[in-house]
Amino acid sequence: MKGAVESGLSWRARTALDACRGLGAVDSAAPVPTPGLLDSLRHHLLAGETHYPDRPGMLELRRLVGLALPSIGYPERGPDGVLITAGEGESLFVTLLAQGSGVEVRVLGGRLNRHDALLAWAGIGRSEPPVAGPAPAPWVDVVGDRLFRADDPHGLPASASAGHESGIVIGSLDGLGAMRPFRLGFVAAAPETLSGITRWKQASSICSPAPSQRAALWVLGARP
Repeated sequence: MKGAVESGLSWRARTALDACRGLGAVDSAAPVPTPGLLDSLRHHLLAGETHYPDRPGMLELRRLVGLALPSIGYPERGPDGVLITAGEGESLFVTLLAQGSGVEVRVLGGRLNRHDALLAWAGIGRSEPPVAGPAPAPWVDVVGDRLFRADDPHGLPASASAGHESGIVIGSLDGLGAMRPFRLGFVAAAPETLSGITRWKQASSICSPAPSQRAALWVLGARP
């Protein structure tokens, strides 16, 4: 009998193939890759991109994430101020490991309880917006999928509009809807702060998947 992991992977692979080939019924909840995306990934794989990418994330993707941060009210960061993760949950996890119990976490927008279990495990409470001003450092703003979204139904937190350099911003790249079913997260902070977070990320999962990063870059206009 197949193990749970093997069965899960087999189901995902079969669903993806059926969606691409148009064979049979596909779970309606499973996202279908955007036309052209899989061709781009195949191009890079056949070109030899089969090993680990840059450990903090592909340079161009980190650059584009850092440039986009002011669109949601946060300071622009260079590539050395951005870490690419497998998702928002991993971003928060490695940040908490690096920062310890003295950090204040503010979960902004969306389902405000989405990280409560992780925060409870770490023994950390969270603040909810609105916040009159920046929290004493260190602080973490969890912004969900707002980066790269065409609309932002939740508005900007008051603290973010001030553009403080001392904070840590984490979120997902789910605002790039056309990269589904691939998913990524990010952490943005001053380079000296981010270096400790990056060490925890590399200890836990080495790096984020290259195909997922290529999917994000494809949506952002970096095409073969």
